[in-house]
Amino acid sequence: MVAHDPLRKLTELVDQVKADEVVVLAAPQWIEGLFHRDWASQARHKVGVPVLQLFAQQD
Repeated sequence: MVAHDPLRKLTELVDQVKADEVVVLAAPQWIEGLFHRDWASQARHKVGVPVLQLFAQQD
């Protein structure tokens, strides 16, 4: 778990392991997603590789 600047840490990890893609599993956040303010949208602009966002099912 990363409490401070997770996007920077993710970018470092992507570079370190030479990742081709990042998969983000998140709870649905429809409003943030509409305005591209959700975490995955921010990651798409930072990490330099494709970011796939999957939504966890909530009961």
